[in-house]
Amino acid sequence: MRKWLTLLVPCVVLVAAIVWWKRDDPGRPVAPRSSVEAADGVSPLASLQATPQAQEHLERQRFEADAKDFFARSASLRPVERSERADALTRQIDKYEAAGGLSAGEAVLLRTALVKATVDDPARQAEEVAAIADRYRAHADRRMAAFLEQQRNDPRFQAYKASEAQVVAEVMAATTIPAGLTRDQYLRQRLQQERERAYAP
Repeated sequence: MRKWLTLLVPCVVLVAAIVWWKRDDPGRPVAPRSSVEAADGVSPLASLQATPQAQEHLERQRFEADAKDFFARSASLRPVERSERADALTRQIDKYEAAGGLSAGEAVLLRTALVKATVDDPARQAEEVAAIADRYRAHADRRMAAFLEQQRNDPRFQAYKASEAQVVAEVMAATTIPAGLTRDQYLRQRLQQERERAYAP
């Protein structure tokens, strides 16, 4: 969501600047509407709202509103409607999670809440929630294994790790620490220098 806001804010600022610049000023004549705006009647704000980024942002807001409404009213919905809306929310969660719009933690919370809202049997609820947790844990384990494998095969990381222990030993054995730093600050500084040296282009 922050990504969309980052894209949307400059556009809103631009539109505000245009509106401010074209505002009616009593000291000067009002500029006629541009031929494009006069012809199709489209304001800059409407143009902004028609951008793909704005549409995606509005769609995300609708998703969030639908989710809040569903969880607030799920107990009062008929079973068929509750199931249909839960399925629709599940598809949206899948979509946003795949696109990076939801973190794993957010997705787990939403999926768990959906189970609790749609499954009446406590034993089955517990099973489904456990299955969700297991699935995400396995996914996290696979990602961590891939990350560690990547680091094992990265010569720059290996070079850094080789010098890290030596730097730690030197700093811990030092009787004086330069520049009035604490030992921890000095250690962080030295390790940062080693990382920069290892990853220098």
